[in-house]
Amino acid sequence: MSKLALHGASPVRTTPWPRWPQWGEAEQQRIQSVLDAGEWGGFHPAVAEFEKAFAELHQAAHCLAVTNGTSSLEAALRALNVGPGDEVIVPPYTFIATANAVRLVGATPVFVDIEPDTYNLDVRLIEAALSPQTKAVIPVHFAGLPVDMDALLALSAKHGFFIVEDAAHAHGTTWRGQPVGALGHIGSFSMQQSKNLTAGEGGILLTNHADLAQRLWSFVNQGRNPDGKWYEHDILGSNLRMTGWQAAIGLAQLERFEEQFQRRQASARRLHTILAE
Repeated sequence: MSKLALHGASPVRTTPWPRWPQWGEAEQQRIQSVLDAGEWGGFHPAVAEFEKAFAELHQAAHCLAVTNGTSSLEAALRALNVGPGDEVIVPPYTFIATANAVRLVGATPVFVDIEPDTYNLDVRLIEAALSPQTKAVIPVHFAGLPVDMDALLALSAKHGFFIVEDAAHAHGTTWRGQPVGALGHIGSFSMQQSKNLTAGEGGILLTNHADLAQRLWSFVNQGRNPDGKWYEHDILGSNLRMTGWQAAIGLAQLERFEEQFQRRQASARRLHTILAE
């Protein structure tokens, strides 16, 4: 066996690994446009533009951009009235935010094991973990590999629990030709620095249910009613709005998304071929 480069052998690489994220003139121009507008907060037009583009990419009727992926998970659970006394099924193999969001609303996370080959929530084990207190299930599309949504949706219809898709890793992922994130009741995405679509920080909520979209908007905007006056607050809410800065970077990153996706696919195919030899 040849020596490792650490022990004096020649390294396999002589240049550093590519930096992430990638950025350039498009990001600079969009950031400059936000700066020049003098309106930098969550009501900058770039936010609505980003929400529209992301919704179209994932074939969702409603999209709401927020501060980060943890906030989007919490907002989703609050929109579904999940709280103290409720149980939410989550996988044990995920970032802590998945379970943290459940605790933040006062509910109890119930762990159901994962499939050994996909690292995703094993849908076959969910039924045995259900109780009268089960309010929702949070499947995590781990590393961009989708959970068996057909089986999960069938269980949801049978037992009446909500599905909050944790698609933090799964921008652009599809299940049987349909984008994930809008298959359950609410989908939650992250745009944290390490994600394949990033704005440094950020979160996204998707839903095809108009009533849930209104509740999400209200919670993210201090409990306001979308049709009410600025200082009318109908429910207890927070301020989780995405800023114009984040949306500007997100829009520029979306322009790169398809090309980067195809490069990843090509790299994956190459690795499969090499490893199979």
